[in-house]
Amino acid sequence: MKRNFIQTLALALFAWVAAVAIARSEDSGEYFEKTFFAPDTPVFGRLQMDAEWKIWIPADVETLRGVIVHQHGCGTGSSDGGRTAVYDLHWQALAREHDCALIAVSYRQGDLACELWCDPRNGSAQSFLDALEYFADYTGHKELTRIPWALWGHSGGGHWVGSMCQLYPKRIAGAWLRSGCPNTVGATFDELPMNEDVLNVPMMLNIGAHENGVEFAIVWNSCWPYFETMRSKGAKIGLLIDPNTSHETGNSRYPAIRFLHDCLSARLPKTPGESELLPPPDGFVLAESNVDDLELAADKIKTKPQENFREYSLEERRAFVKDGIWMPNKEFVDVWRTYARDGSFNDSTPPPAPFDAKITSDGALTWNCRADLESGLKTFVLYCDGERVEELPTAPVCNALPAFQGIMYSDTPDFSLPKFEWSIKDYDNSKDYSITAVNTCGLESDAASINSK
Repeated sequence: MKRNFIQTLALALFAWVAAVAIARSEDSGEYFEKTFFAPDTPVFGRLQMDAEWKIWIPADVETLRGVIVHQHGCGTGSSDGGRTAVYDLHWQALAREHDCALIAVSYRQGDLACELWCDPRNGSAQSFLDALEYFADYTGHKELTRIPWALWGHSGGGHWVGSMCQLYPKRIAGAWLRSGCPNTVGATFDELPMNEDVLNVPMMLNIGAHENGVEFAIVWNSCWPYFETMRSKGAKIGLLIDPNTSHETGNSRYPAIRFLHDCLSARLPKTPGESELLPPPDGFVLAESNVDDLELAADKIKTKPQENFREYSLEERRAFVKDGIWMPNKEFVDVWRTYARDGSFNDSTPPPAPFDAKITSDGALTWNCRADLESGLKTFVLYCDGERVEELPTAPVCNALPAFQGIMYSDTPDFSLPKFEWSIKDYDNSKDYSITAVNTCGLESDAASINSK
């Protein structure tokens, strides 16, 4: 009997680790994939579902300084979206700026409960650590097992991120929790004990105004008291209400990337590969009177509230933020105010110009480009002899501002993943062609000349 149990356990562990890694190299960096399969027989501390991990490592970085984690939410749709996260040029721009890797997972949840992964103690934290260890060995970047993390999560992913902050606070430079916190998912989650070190993790809690009283009432009902609890203990946590969205992420990546950029700039060790974070910034605290910037007009809610929904009054919301709203610096206050007002954001600098633009004799154009750190990438414009000829369409699927790759429900690129390819109509090799990049604020880059192959 004992032998049968050991054999069964060994087979289960083998099934869990058996996987294939695939590397794809591009001028901008390399992609690696690894799937950890769920055991046929449950193993304590291991996930009960498959986990498909992908990582992107920027080119020409000898030693990484950190890891940026993009964590999807609950359900099949969100987990499918997680498959494209590391291909996102905008998130890559953040990672490249700080010599970080970008990692994401697709949990094959199926009919299983979301708590089986969004509670890190059910095996997802270990899966993340195992993925880092595997990629560290496979890529030669041994530092992946020790360098700090910056975390972003949506819905159940926000629950996961907040929980990871309490479990591994000394590893985390900053965290963005979109529509989720450690008590927003299900009834079986046992609250994590408060770890005082979490109070020094810069965090931003971001919820959609139209989650107020509709399908995602649990988000609205949980996040306000979670924020109050954390701030009352002195946590460096902010609260940003997205005025235009319900549970979808919308355009929230724009303030999120800027927030994490500020956190990484302030906290990453100066020497690549080191593990000890620098102290968090003292930051800037908005007084509770600014809760008016978080207001939701009740008449905007068109859906009948859930039975378990209890709408917080203005007085109650003021009480929740009585200890103020934390920001990493005064500059981010402007980002926060602008987005809280109408969901917009500002950018005064143009995106990087395309590069390595080449064209064949039949007019087949290829190029490379990097996204704008502040406002991403919307489209490209073709010029002929200095005259504007054509604009490349954006991705067909987009739940936010039009973007070259599209932005889906869970802040991941459209599955079509458009390439830097263009077939020029009526191509004339006697003329001079050039191409520009345009960010989502409409700013255009310098023109890049196109070289004939």
